[in-house]
Amino acid sequence: MKRKRRATQILALVGILCGFYTLPAPTFAQSRLYIAADGNDAWSGTFATANGAKTDGPFATLERARDAIRALKQADRYPARGVVVEVRGGTYVLAQTFKLDKEDSGTERGLVVYRAYKGETVRLAGGKRVGGFSPVTDPAVLKRLAPEAHGHVLQTDLRAQGITEFGKLGPYGMRWPRDGAGPLELFFNTNPMTPARWPNEGFAGIAEVIGKRDEGVFRYDDDRTSRWAAEPEVWLHGYFYNDWSDYRIKVKTIEAGQKIITIEDPQAKYGYRQGQRYYAYNLLGELDQPGEYSLDTSAGILYFWPPSPIEEGEALVSVCGVVVYLKKTEYVVLDHLTIEGGRIDAVLINEGNHNRVLGCTLRNMGQDGVRVREGTDNGVAGCDIYDMGECGIKLEGGDRKTLTPAGHFAENNHIHHFGRRKRTGRPGISLAGVGNRASHNLIHNAPHQGIGSSGNEHLIEFNEIHSVCYETGDAGAFYSGRDWTARGNVIRYNFFHDCAGPGRFGTMGVYLDDMLSGFTVFGNVFYRMTRAMFVGGGRDNIVENNIFVDCEPAVHVDARGLNKKRWGQHAEEGGTLRKRLAEMPYQKPPWSTRYPELVNILNEKYDTPQGTRIMGNISTGGKWDGIRKEARPYIRVENNLVDQDPLFVDAEQMDFRLKPDSPAYRMGFKPIPFEQIGLLKRPDRASWPVEHPIRPATTETPKHRAPVYKVLRTPRRIEVDGRITDGEWDEALADNPMRLRLGPGEEKSEPESRAWLRYDDQALYVAIENEVSSTSPLKKGNSWGPNDAVEIAIRNSAAGKTAPTLVLRGYPSGHFEGSGEAGAPAAAVQRAAQDVEYAVHVPDDTHWNTEWRVPWRSLGIDPKKHRKFAFNLTARKTATRQWVMWCGAGTSWNVDHAGFIDLVQ
Repeated sequence: MKRKRRATQILALVGILCGFYTLPAPTFAQSRLYIAADGNDAWSGTFATANGAKTDGPFATLERARDAIRALKQADRYPARGVVVEVRGGTYVLAQTFKLDKEDSGTERGLVVYRAYKGETVRLAGGKRVGGFSPVTDPAVLKRLAPEAHGHVLQTDLRAQGITEFGKLGPYGMRWPRDGAGPLELFFNTNPMTPARWPNEGFAGIAEVIGKRDEGVFRYDDDRTSRWAAEPEVWLHGYFYNDWSDYRIKVKTIEAGQKIITIEDPQAKYGYRQGQRYYAYNLLGELDQPGEYSLDTSAGILYFWPPSPIEEGEALVSVCGVVVYLKKTEYVVLDHLTIEGGRIDAVLINEGNHNRVLGCTLRNMGQDGVRVREGTDNGVAGCDIYDMGECGIKLEGGDRKTLTPAGHFAENNHIHHFGRRKRTGRPGISLAGVGNRASHNLIHNAPHQGIGSSGNEHLIEFNEIHSVCYETGDAGAFYSGRDWTARGNVIRYNFFHDCAGPGRFGTMGVYLDDMLSGFTVFGNVFYRMTRAMFVGGGRDNIVENNIFVDCEPAVHVDARGLNKKRWGQHAEEGGTLRKRLAEMPYQKPPWSTRYPELVNILNEKYDTPQGTRIMGNISTGGKWDGIRKEARPYIRVENNLVDQDPLFVDAEQMDFRLKPDSPAYRMGFKPIPFEQIGLLKRPDRASWPVEHPIRPATTETPKHRAPVYKVLRTPRRIEVDGRITDGEWDEALADNPMRLRLGPGEEKSEPESRAWLRYDDQALYVAIENEVSSTSPLKKGNSWGPNDAVEIAIRNSAAGKTAPTLVLRGYPSGHFEGSGEAGAPAAAVQRAAQDVEYAVHVPDDTHWNTEWRVPWRSLGIDPKKHRKFAFNLTARKTATRQWVMWCGAGTSWNVDHAGFIDLVQ
């Protein structure tokens, strides 16, 4: 998006937003102290020595400067206009956290500032330089190394260099420990190196889950895993069940003959699913390319294949946890420092007020760049934050019960390449509590979300977010969810674009999940997003005056609360929504006056999207309406400009300003201040200009992402009579059947159904054996849902994005029909049912069987050109109130989240 920066606007913003950022001049000599790499803590902290004599000069450490300021206060000589500590250029390796307490505070007009000397780079490194690298000569180690690594891998003894605490490799799930127990990491020439892994890129996959999904036993189908028997520890990291949650788990055993992995407790929280993905890490035997390392924690030996000559670079390992810790401080400023190399956070501000982190470069941390807990008016501005193990910035504060804001802010920061270690649930900026702000930030290149929030009355404005969620699914560039009480939040004037990932359900722009309510989304621009604006059944959400370009679709609204078995349970007694509601005094002021819609929520249609409004938006290209029919009675959709040329200035260059004669203005569209979106060139910026190329979209199905069922050719035409016999199906009945045993949430269901597939040049043949309960008769009506039935869903993925999903449904009565529920055009639905042969046989009261012959021409498919198709099979069992599927991933016909059938010659 093209944006012009006006000097007057910039100066105005500096004055309004920076507050006390402009530092006063010193009033006497001791108001400015100095630190230098060649300084001495026995000296007085002056800039230079008299006549060059080495008898006085700058301090050597931050602690000495801190103590000097404490001494000024104790002597009642603290300058009225504060103290500036000028740190000369160089690398300061900190063996322990630099801590400032309440006694180290400044005042409103007398700040305490720790600042890099102008024009010089100051590195505060929370690690230790390591050396002593030598070639590997131990025959036992060489035997474990890959042949291509011989002569390249070096080793060094960390214990001999005083490093004895190596942390833990896992297990970790939704939260990593904050006690410094995270693993030691290696950085070379200020870049994070990679624990030796397989595969080197991407993921391996779960071929089959054995037993229950949470027992931690699954089959693999590669030949590599069996080689790891000699490894003392094997750890796996991946997306074992959901594409929005990653875990690190330890392997208990590998049965090479059966290709079975058993996981040691604790297990991945949500269990394991066929087709999900993982990689193995910290394996010496997989150290096979430059930039990888492996740590033998028992011996304290670090093995490393450096990407460039070791003698020409700096190898640094993370040692301390938090690098800079401000506890209960006030009016302390960290200015243009580079802080890196710790195991937890670069900067932690706990219960402080009016502190600032300005223009700093924060990188290579095990967890977060800056974390603010409690307190008021703490700000992070102008920083470059990258290669974080978890979040860029976390702001937590404010009192929810009284709706008292904290006033923390993250502003004008460039945050990218975060979520290195914990891949999900770690946004670039996280806002929690009440009344915090994220504005003018540029956020990109992350495996999961860009911004996340919980709580009330946060402001998210003028940010640009792109290239996030590139490794996940069912994710959002902005995400929050499952809370009726998280009201008063405003998302306005942001630019969300080019976010896509390979996981199930895609990437949303603004994702208001699981009945999240009370958000205002105004004046944003969404470009090339899937389900750009997602309202997951929540109430009182306002979506107004936004621009949607090439989104699929622009707006999604559902009424998931009406589905009591799956999502609606959260709204009932004992559910998460009820619990969070009960925690807040929502029927008393200030809640009752601020959010009157909440007062009587339990006496209203709390499980619907009632009060949600979609008004005054622009949508062009892509698809506008993804609103579910069950949601429509409860929401207002009006006055939107859809599929008309809005007259953008230059859409090809992402300049989505409207020309003066745009038809949008005639419907009351309000101009979006494009020139203010994104980073601003200001004195507090750590760097300028800023480049941020768009990451190529990653939407292809990863290896093993979805199961594939091999369909064999039949030597003869199969008679369709519902009787599944060996004579007709040949060896099919002896093959592994397609098992229908997964519910919509992918939980295993019983009794299962089984299916077999065959094909010839004219048709696809499907046989389904349904086991049912003998305690309740089959319901033989002819409508989907209330009656027993089977469903075939198929789409020719090779034909492109516009290829329809065709759905056929058959009933025990012998009736079958085509369905347009998956969005296929009416003509395609009608054609799909033409010339189909369908038959039913009910051998006893515990089974009913069905056979299909579906002509390829009815499906619009030429099997000579295309041989692999997205596919799902579902059986409806009314006696046990079940929907059982081959691939359970929500809606039965949504084959984008199911599996594939592959025609075998």
